[in-house]
Parts: sequence; C-alpha cells; structure tokens
Amino acid sequence: MGGKRISAIVAGITVLAGMMAGTAVAQQSKGAKALPVASEKQAMSSETLKDATYVGSQKCGACHKKDHQAWKETWHANMHRDFNPAIVTADFNNVEITYKDVEIEGPDKTKVKLSPTIKLNRDGDVFSFTLIDKDNPVNNQTYKIAYVFGGNWNQHFEAQVGGAYYPTPMRWVVEDKQWTTKPFNALWWIADGTPDGRPKKPEEMPKTKTGDATCDGCHTTGLTVAKDKESGKWVGRKIELGIGCEVCHGPGSVHVNTKSKNDIVNPNKLNAIQQNQLCGQCHSRVTNKQEKELSYPLGFAPGAVDLEQRVNFWTYSTNPKNFWANGFASKNRQQYHDVQFGGHTKAGVTCITCHDTHSTQKGNAQVRTEKNALCIQCHKVSAELYKGSAKEKAGIGCVDCHMARIANRSDATQKNKNHWDASSHTFAVVMPQKADELKMRSSCDACHTGADRAAKGSAMAQQQAEVKKKIAEVESAIAQFGKRGKKVAEARKLLAAVRDDRSLGAHNPQKAMSLLDKALKIVAKK
Repeated sequence: MGGKRISAIVAGITVLAGMMAGTAVAQQSKGAKALPVASEKQAMSSETLKDATYVGSQKCGACHKKDHQAWKETWHANMHRDFNPAIVTADFNNVEITYKDVEIEGPDKTKVKLSPTIKLNRDGDVFSFTLIDKDNPVNNQTYKIAYVFGGNWNQHFEAQVGGAYYPTPMRWVVEDKQWTTKPFNALWWIADGTPDGRPKKPEEMPKTKTGDATCDGCHTTGLTVAKDKESGKWVGRKIELGIGCEVCHGPGSVHVNTKSKNDIVNPNKLNAIQQNQLCGQCHSRVTNKQEKELSYPLGFAPGAVDLEQRVNFWTYSTNPKNFWANGFASKNRQQYHDVQFGGHTKAGVTCITCHDTHSTQKGNAQVRTEKNALCIQCHKVSAELYKGSAKEKAGIGCVDCHMARIANRSDATQKNKNHWDASSHTFAVVMPQKADELKMRSSCDACHTGADRAAKGSAMAQQQAEVKKKIAEVESAIAQFGKRGKKVAEARKLLAAVRDDRSLGAHNPQKAMSLLDKALKIVAKK
C-alpha cells in the first residue's frame, strides 16, 4: 500500500472537497478550542521505552485519576472483558440459529456449502452454546462463554476449547437486537457429506486460529504469544484485558518509579506518522511478517515508525472481501488503510486530532466535539460556501458525504439484510457514476436510490463541470484585466471563495456560480 500506488488510485475518484492545505490547520474558529495537530517536526523516540515493562492500567490510575476514570468508560477499556452476565446484551435464552450456505473446505480441499445449527442456552449465570449435529447428536459439542467482546455495535465472544480460547461462531448486532444470519467464522465445523456437516472435536480445532493468534493482539494489553509445544496452538499471556493505558503510552514500569514525563510516551507529542501508526497497529487488517499465522504486529511500541516493516497490510488484491476495487475499505477497522488516501496526515492531522481516547462518548466514536463543528474548525472556506445551501437546509452535514458509510461491520440479520454501519476515512466523496464503474457503494446511497440516485449524480457532475469552466473564465478575465486596485482585489476574493473550497461548487453550486458571475462582472472588459 505504498504512497505512489495509493496516489494513482485516488486520482480516479471524484473528490468533492479536497483535503486541507498545510496552513489551514492553524486557522481555528474564534473561541473554539484548538485541535491537537501534530507537526511533522515533532518526534519522540520509542527508545524511551526500551527498558520498561508493563504494569497495568490500575497503576496509572494512582496518579492520573481523572484520565483513568474517563478511560474506564470507553470502549477501548471494555473491548475484551471476563464473562459477566451483567454485560451481555445478546440473547442466550434457548435460541437456535441455523446458518445457510456456509462454505467449508472439504476433505479434498474443495469448498462445500453446509447449513449448520447452533443452540444458545442460559442456565442461571452460565451462558453456553452447543454445536448441533442433527443426524448424529453424539457429535454435539457444548462450550461455555469465557470472554465478552464489545457491545457498542456488535457483541461477540470467546469460548475455551481445551487449553486455548476461540472466537465463537455467533455475533450479536446491537442495532437490530438480533444474531447475524451467517457465522462470524466457520472454523467450528467439518464437512462430512451431510447437509449440516459435523462439529469439530476439540482436538480438531485449527491450531492457528485461536483468539490469541487472531484477536487478542489488539484486544488486550501487554500480550506475549508463543506456540504451545505439545498442542501447536498459539497461547498468549496478557497483562490486562482490553486496550489499556500502556497500549498508547507504552509500558510504564520506569515512569511509575521516576514519575518523569521523559519516561513515558505522550501521544500528543508524537508526529503525524507516529500518531497514525500508533492507532494503525490495530485499526488495520494485517498479517505479521515474521509469524504469518498472527493477525497483528509484535513488538511495536508507541513512537515507532516501523509498522510497515512488521506487518503486511491487506489490500484489494490480497483480500478482496475487505476492500472495494479502488482500495477503499468495505469492512470496519481499516481506518489506517483509508487515511493513506488523503492529505490529512501530510497536513499534520491525525486520528487523535479528531478522536479523544479518554472521552466517555462511547457511542459517538469518541470525537472531540460535534462532528460538523470539528470539520469547520479547519475547513473554514468550505463552511462559508456551504452556508445556505440546499444540503445544509436538509440537515446534511460534512461527514454524511465525506465519511459516508460505505463499509460494514455487521452481517445480515432477519431484520436487516444490509448493514452499512462503518464510516469511510478516506474523506473522499465517491459519486454514483464512479461507484457504478467500480461496482462499489457510493457516498450518495444513504439518501438516494434508483433513478433519483443516477439523476442527482449526473446533475452534480454537470454543475461541477460548469463551475470549473466558469473558474477558468474568471481567472482568464482577471489576468487580462491587467490592473491593480480594489476592483481586481474584490474579484480575486470572490474567486478564492469558490476555488479554495476545492469542491468545484458542489457544496453550494448556486452560490458558487453567483460569486463567480460577480467576479466576472467586476473585471469584464468594456
């Protein structure tokens, strides 16, 4: 996912509003709290942490009580928890789920479609699931829930199988209050020639697909993993469950003793590349370069810039189910892939510019303020042109188009066939025409469908072409005017109000044309 390749791909996408210029980030709205923008000149060496070990977030709370208490309420802290009936939102009350057309690799390595069934049960405070073999119940396998994952968008689980833990096949969609209609993973069954297959026996479970190999590198803190010599399974040891303080600040043993700011990492003091890689170690889909059976980096420390040397990032060519043909993410937790397409990082704008990891707004992506207000603190020119537009009057905000939900984290349920519930982080707007060409979801699809979608897309493209032509006409007229003074200065100001918005008038085509016509009239030759 090199920069040149990404630049070439993104050139083919219609982008309504360009990324901010490097100077724009310093222009804060009057009275607004300045955003934490990372200058590329700032840097902090990860060598600070080389002799430190993990101590756990509880130690941090002794001195940093306010931040620690806020962090405890976030989804980072609660992403991976010991089983507790009080935190389970999913329905385990004698529920039976049959999955249809589940692809399993048969004995001859060809794909076989099965329709396996699981049954969920609650017995007091014990939650369990049973893999059913309808034609031979002696093969049924029952496991207790050991760990709970998430609970904001989805909730899923791990169960202990022998000496290892595996992500369970069922996944609960919080919005629908239903289970998905296809399994979260299909590693629990084996093809045996019957329609529903056979549940695997504990000893048949894949050694490379334990939770410690596939999930826990990003859902726990201070994980170390190794292959068990006897079973061959990956088994991990964690300092704590969930994404603790030390994932972002680094192991804290030295800092706990010295209390020195120089012995811990402050992410706000990292440069843009360091900040994004810090978040990108988990907000991405990767394969470990050294241990290809692991789905996360090993040994990455806050402040490091070697993430791409530690992992291979998934791409459309290697994992097409996770990306659209242009490389944009079609699945959740791939924000690091997406931000490589835009200019935010180059301008010093990073994940933590917009997101506050200590925020208690669990359901609102932990953004620092109202989303549109966040955008216009920097995109002042665009905000001014947008005022009074038909979109503004309809209640459409910046993120509705520039962070359209063109990706999904939730599979289908009985209630909802399609879930588009993950926001794009390319900040590009994909118009219907381009989306049709690439066979992907467009940024307009949440509001427009069918003939209306096509008509709106064509109209927008036509308006942009007209504005682009008018901009060139005004630029030419100003150049030919050949004079200085108030007239030409006013014309340039009107032109800048449209040109510097960089949306070719898409934010407000009527206003854009009006401003350009005024500029043209000022410098028109008589």
